[in-house]
Amino acid sequence: MVKSVAVVVGSYLLSVVLVLATDPLLTRVFPGDFVRGRIPSDNALIASTAFFVAISIVCAWICARFAPGRAARHVLWFFIFGEVMGIAAIIPNWSKGWPHWYWLSWLLSWPVSCWIGLLLARRRADSVAA
Repeated sequence: MVKSVAVVVGSYLLSVVLVLATDPLLTRVFPGDFVRGRIPSDNALIASTAFFVAISIVCAWICARFAPGRAARHVLWFFIFGEVMGIAAIIPNWSKGWPHWYWLSWLLSWPVSCWIGLLLARRRADSVAA
C-alpha cells in the first residue's frame, strides 16, 4: 500500500517539478512573455501546453512502469489526483485575465495523456514478455 501511494504521489510530484523546470526554456524561447504580471502570448501558452502534455505522458508511463500491482489502477489514481489538483489550481486563477482555453486545455489533456502513458507502459510490458 505504501509503495502504491509513493508511486502515484511521486509520479505526480515529478510532473510538477518537470513542468516548473520548463519555465527557463520557455522564457528563452519566448523572451518577455513569461514575465510576472504579464499574460503570455497564445503561441507561448500553446508551447507550454505541449510541454505539459509530453511531461504528463512520461509521468503516467513512469507511474504505470513502477506500479507494484495493477498499472491501470495506479494510473487511474494518478489521473484523479492530477485532476483534483488541477481544479484546485484553476479556481483561484480563473478570473486573473488568462485565457480560459489554457486552463481547460490542461484539464482536458490530462486524462488523454494518462491513457497514452498507460498504453505505452503496456506496450513495453508486452514486448518484454515476448
